[in-house]
Amino acid sequence: MIEEAHEKLAGKVTWPQWIGGIGVDEPSISNLFAVALLVCQTGFMGGWSSPYIAKLTSPGSSLPITMTEASWVASLLNFGRPFGAIGGALSANYLGSKTTVLINSVPIALCWLFTIVANSVEWLYVSRLLGGISLGMAYSCFSLYLGEIADPSIRGALVALGVIGMPFGNFLMALMGAYLSMRTSGIICLAPCLTLMVIFVWLPESPHHLVKKKLDEKAKASIRWYHRNCDVESEFMALKKFVENANEQSFVNTLKEFRDARFRKSLSIIIMLFMYSQLCGINSIVFYMETILISTKVAVIEPAQIVIIVMVFGIVGSALSMFLMDRFGRKILMIASSAGVTISLCILTLDFQLLSFGFDPKTMEGLPIFAMISLYLAVFMGIFAVPAAVLSEIFPSHQKCMAACIGSCVSGVCAFLASATYLPLLDLMTEQYIFLLYALLILTAVPYTIFFIPETKGMSLQEIQTQLIQKR
Repeated sequence: MIEEAHEKLAGKVTWPQWIGGIGVDEPSISNLFAVALLVCQTGFMGGWSSPYIAKLTSPGSSLPITMTEASWVASLLNFGRPFGAIGGALSANYLGSKTTVLINSVPIALCWLFTIVANSVEWLYVSRLLGGISLGMAYSCFSLYLGEIADPSIRGALVALGVIGMPFGNFLMALMGAYLSMRTSGIICLAPCLTLMVIFVWLPESPHHLVKKKLDEKAKASIRWYHRNCDVESEFMALKKFVENANEQSFVNTLKEFRDARFRKSLSIIIMLFMYSQLCGINSIVFYMETILISTKVAVIEPAQIVIIVMVFGIVGSALSMFLMDRFGRKILMIASSAGVTISLCILTLDFQLLSFGFDPKTMEGLPIFAMISLYLAVFMGIFAVPAAVLSEIFPSHQKCMAACIGSCVSGVCAFLASATYLPLLDLMTEQYIFLLYALLILTAVPYTIFFIPETKGMSLQEIQTQLIQKR
């Protein structure tokens, strides 16, 4: 949250902000999940393809589909993201980021409901499209909500906490996919979604939105909830002054602001970060991980069980991100993550190259397993967490919704292109070169981060804007 007076207080209490991140409400232990639970649902949807596409395309499938249909089932999740991003940004602007998180639970619930009743591939198309809409909405609002309620000292970690839900959801879905039917797993995923609808009602809206809507008393109550032991009046006045200055301009003038060099640069940074988060090939690998592992002829462990192990390391990567984000900064984390993904993809390429030369698959079984584990660890350590953290920090309050919408749209389009082109590129290039292509793309993120990404570690949102203005 934006606050100058708050930083002068000796005894800041940040646990209510962590509650906003994990969703525990003070009066009741039942409010156990919120933003992390929402992102966990995106992990369910993202991880669904790997086990169930393999089952749906197998000869004994109860709902047989072709590989072309499977490609659409996988890709429609990302096709719906831009539509959700636009709706999420509008909702966050007019209704508030917290309310938007609550609204987002509706398409998620419909996604799992249609998966449960699916008796043809068309039901799966609609289900995945709705899942994509919810995914776009989620990434338009969750980082804004956490950015607005958080103290600068833990803001990056809170955003990373939200991101950790995705690999955790991937892990649970891989576990369910290995042993449960599609209908049973859908029922299990629907239950926490309904729980999310109930518990998120209890959390207050962010003070930013309440001040923007001139609900002063509610804004003070929200400040008191998220920032215990602070000077509520001084913090409220500082926030009100900042928000009122930001809201002096009309919507058209806000759009025109992006022609300014400073804001244009900030927007280009967000666009590039979200492009890198999708063009690293992670969507294609997540959607087809079990199929890829079968292609590597791994036999020491069942491919479905390897997927479960890999998903665990995604959780580890997100936990590391939460721990390292505010200690080493955004730039170092992004550089280390990009380098790790590049190395992992090169190892996977090497494995397929050696197989093409006639090497015994049994002597190389460790290569694809290590590549998948290190890839997931590196991706969730930085490439997924850093864009959300930077987005919540480098834009003034009145531009965040618009920037989040653009970033989420770019992310959705790039993710759709990456997943939709995977099978055609696989036919054209084979596994020997397609992962090398992804590695070369993500390698360019290292110099870009070094020269263009600002470091915002430990800075208040006012300080970040002041720094950007001075560097104009």
